[in-house]
Amino acid sequence: MIEEDGGRAFTVVADLARPADRASLVEAVLGRLGRVDILVNNAAVTFFEPVSRMAESRLELMLEVQVRAPLDLARRVLPGMRGRQRGWILNISSLAARHPEGPPYPGWAAAGGLYGACKAALERLTTGLAAEVIDDRIAVNALSPAGVVATPNALLNGLVPEDPAGLESEEHFASAAYMLCGGSSSFLTGHVTTSTALLRYLGLEEG
Repeated sequence: MIEEDGGRAFTVVADLARPADRASLVEAVLGRLGRVDILVNNAAVTFFEPVSRMAESRLELMLEVQVRAPLDLARRVLPGMRGRQRGWILNISSLAARHPEGPPYPGWAAAGGLYGACKAALERLTTGLAAEVIDDRIAVNALSPAGVVATPNALLNGLVPEDPAGLESEEHFASAAYMLCGGSSSFLTGHVTTSTALLRYLGLEEG
């Protein structure tokens, strides 16, 4: 679809749990394009089970892919962005980062504890990094879907609600993500928000 619209697209196979693969990924992109203007950290691996009984290998994998990898990739592309005084980093988060209310707690509170913790860490890293690079004219934001996007993983884990009101289309979320990958780095930076809230804030969706 990108190529049909006049753009260039290519894939690089990498295991983001491995630092060496993360390095080779950035090197491959720089080799093909010469620079990175936009970084979107969207990769995730999730096991919905209580953290107290989770295997150490699964725990380490989740932390590596969802916390270490976004930070590592950002650090690898920031020198070029700083040199150009231009860049956008978008971290994809989740409403699971919010603290569940209770007791009594909802069913997902225990099973999604580590997933929520990873996303909460990612959001705090987002605001910290935004403050660090704002003078370099680089924007850093975190965006969560306002509803459940019916991804393969959401379907696999039974997270897709029967009520369509709880769903969010890929196109809706992509529209919000697109708005955070351009424009003023001094105005649209340091935001930790949902797709719907952002589009309403920008006056692109009625509230």
